Amino acid sequence: MKRYSRSQNSRYDQIKRSKAECKIHPSFEPSGILEAESNNSNGEPLKYVAPPDSVSPDEFWDKIKLTISERPIIKAILYKKGIKEPLREFNLDLKSYYIIGRQLPKEKRNISNENNENDSDSDTTEVILSDIGIPDPGCSKEHSVIQFREKNKKLLPYIMDLNSSNGTTLNGILIPRARYIELRNEDLILFSEFDIDSEYELLFMFVK
Repeated sequence: MKRYSRSQNSRYDQIKRSKAECKIHPSFEPSGILEAESNNSNGEPLKYVAPPDSVSPDEFWDKIKLTISERPIIKAILYKKGIKEPLREFNLDLKSYYIIGRQLPKEKRNISNENNENDSDSDTTEVILSDIGIPDPGCSKEHSVIQFREKNKKLLPYIMDLNSSNGTTLNGILIPRARYIELRNEDLILFSEFDIDSEYELLFMFVK
């Protein structure tokens, strides 16, 4: 499978590409999507359980004795399409994984619930499950996850779609559900199979 290359119409048309396109492969090992009452957020069970090699960046860097000044910067930056300035930045160094999901402003949440009364992914007392909140009604409560794993003594970040309603795209390409896909610096994540249906984009940064 070819690397999920950035589309010509992405935010990266303005960024010089210095890396040659490479190949990656999804991992077909058990994904960690399990119903587990012991794994919950705000009292509500999560459908995602981290794999055995899950590790937080800080934990990994402590293990290899990397000083603060030597540690890479790892962030997720949320943009709304057509707006140059970011809406929010999320530091991704303290936890081993970060759930990405719907987190609407209160007024939008009420409207969305009225329009989706029969949607099992919506309810009038919606519990926020996400670490990285996306203010888009089309985004599932548990849409996708950024997972850090230790592989061959390296820290590697992955993205996985958590069987979301509308799918997850990486650099304009729909990723398979329930499969880990390795992330690279400046990858662009959207929360719908079709670009026109997603108002928001999440920029992944891993700057060494």
